[in-house]
Amino acid sequence: MKKTTIATLVSVAMTSTTPAFATDVAKELAAMKARIAQLEAQLAAQQETTQTLEQKTEAQAATPSNGGFAENVSVGGEVTLLAQQVETDGENSVGDVLVDTFELEIAADINENVKVSTLIEYLSADEKLDLAEAYVVIGSEDNPLSFTLGKAAHPLLVGDSAAFTDPIAFDIFDAKEGLAMLSYQNEMIQLDTYVLNNSAEGNEGLDTFGLNFGTTFSNGVSLGAGYVTDVANTAGPFSELGGLTEKIDAWRVNALVEANDLALFAEYIQLGRSNLAGEPSILHLGAGYGTQILGADGTLFLGYSESDEAEDIDNVAGIDYELPEKRVALGVTRSLGENAEVTAEYVREEAYSDTDSDILNVAVTTTF
Repeated sequence: MKKTTIATLVSVAMTSTTPAFATDVAKELAAMKARIAQLEAQLAAQQETTQTLEQKTEAQAATPSNGGFAENVSVGGEVTLLAQQVETDGENSVGDVLVDTFELEIAADINENVKVSTLIEYLSADEKLDLAEAYVVIGSEDNPLSFTLGKAAHPLLVGDSAAFTDPIAFDIFDAKEGLAMLSYQNEMIQLDTYVLNNSAEGNEGLDTFGLNFGTTFSNGVSLGAGYVTDVANTAGPFSELGGLTEKIDAWRVNALVEANDLALFAEYIQLGRSNLAGEPSILHLGAGYGTQILGADGTLFLGYSESDEAEDIDNVAGIDYELPEKRVALGVTRSLGENAEVTAEYVREEAYSDTDSDILNVAVTTTF
């Protein structure tokens, strides 16, 4: 009797609670489904936004951009501080610490076909700040042809060297003039044809023409040659030759050999004959060897240059300068970390007048 009563009571209790339990479960399931649907909607929206941003980024990358200042304009430069001691036969010893060189270069990509470059330069020898270069280059990266117009260094002088002191050729030909130059370049060949300003007083005009050729081989050998119809009024001391009416042409051959850490340089420039300045020529030979110096990257270098029949250049030009007959530079350059180096160099110069000079240079060069 008791067992029957208990079973009946349990059955009645279960029957009375089942509908309420089922209702609660149904509500929970409905809430979970709604939450899942909401999350799926949010995920779909996020995926759509991400896809839109990716498509926009790809479109911007594929579209040439004129960009802003930081993207299209680059600014760089160089500062060289020099401590120098000079001993010249028959003269007092001279020493100085000076700013040897300051250069500020500003270049801009106007668009995919036009680039502009300017160089502001201070040289201790000139003691003035000068707009050394300002030119535009027209040509795209995938086109071997380009056109240069403006004030730039004409390519008669190559001047490859590892030494701190430049070869003698720089004393004459390190000139920057207004030019128009058409160039062709591929992985192996460089060819330039150009016309230069003739800066003679009272005779200004574009009547000086030049050619330049260079080729580079896969074995590290580079060869070059150049020719210009007149240097009498466009280069170095010759720009001072007011009484010279005849043209003086010049030609050049040069070579560079690079093998691992060793580089060898050679350059020869021959000027045409002049009644006032003879028939000068200049030879330069040099070597540089990259190695570790006191635990840092460095270079050992040797340079030798000589001029021949050039003793009358300064006399004709009427300037207080005598072109050296020989110049030897021997020294070492050591890195001071990124974008900085120190150079110690000994230079021996022999003049046509048998007045020789011994020069000791210690220079710190920084680039930015």
